[in-house]
Amino acid sequence: MIFKKRSIEIAGTKIKRGEKIQLRLQVSTSFVANPTFIPITVFHGIKSGPVVLVTAAIHGDELNGIEIVRRLIYSIDVSQLSGTLICVPVVNIYGFQNTTRYLPEGKDLNRHFPGDNTQWSQGKYAYIIYNELAAKSNYILDLHTASEGRSNLPHVRADMSNPEVARIAHAFGTTVILDNEGYNGTLRKTATDNGIPSIVFEAGETRKFEKKIASNGLISVLNVLKELEMIPGEKYIAPIQFVVKKPHWVRADRGGILSINTRPGRIVKKNVKIATNTNPFGLEIESIRSPYNGIILGIATSPTVTPGEGICSISKIDEPVKSLREKLKAHFGVKRVVF
Repeated sequence: MIFKKRSIEIAGTKIKRGEKIQLRLQVSTSFVANPTFIPITVFHGIKSGPVVLVTAAIHGDELNGIEIVRRLIYSIDVSQLSGTLICVPVVNIYGFQNTTRYLPEGKDLNRHFPGDNTQWSQGKYAYIIYNELAAKSNYILDLHTASEGRSNLPHVRADMSNPEVARIAHAFGTTVILDNEGYNGTLRKTATDNGIPSIVFEAGETRKFEKKIASNGLISVLNVLKELEMIPGEKYIAPIQFVVKKPHWVRADRGGILSINTRPGRIVKKNVKIATNTNPFGLEIESIRSPYNGIILGIATSPTVTPGEGICSISKIDEPVKSLREKLKAHFGVKRVVF
């Protein structure tokens, strides 16, 4: 690609080369008719290069991405930057303010892209985000955590059939890449389908700033910028990476009190016990086992469970467990996946 933008315009403001500007983008209006804004920091480098959008908190209670973007803003020297970096620490300002995943009316913003300015509130909100930010970008890194009541292994989600998506997914540097297209209406799938390679980073739990995830997440975002030759420096090369397919949620057959015997990153064999379900008297009512050899991508964090509720997310692996564990031990000194 050839990138020659001398200026970029966001929220009605033109940013010239060599400028770092903090903006406020109006996304809605409150019930007292005051404008509602989200904060944006834009770095427009001296040299030409791609436009990369980094977003967090599309789900307002997913905080790890916010801390990664905040640290990213402090790490960039615009005089050393080629191209443009758009940093949006909080996309869903309503959800963030109310400590919830959703927009008002319980709507999931990340199911309504590219939006529709003539439709409902969530359609208008998504339309502004997509057209003011995503459509002006060449690549998108969208930062998430697990949903409420779950914890995710740090991993990238990407459509690996797209060469540019695969390029930035590998560069991000996580041990595990989950290969799927994503749901219709998500920022990632919508942008990728429209020629803007995009990936999602999933890590940790809601409503927390997890320091290790923030530190490693920053390294990973910077890694992508180095891969795209936007900033100088040596890339971190993941010593081992493997691509897995759609995970399977192991579910409880009965309600009870849950004791999980595994955690994200564990490599488990078929039929190994991953959780025990007991009644209030402590008597085991259900032994929950892995349906196949796999990697634990996510687990439930609540000790209570109802029939049909997800216990843990497992992605099947075709390689023998012993062989994979030996590889991990050789590289990391451990027998489980690390970030």
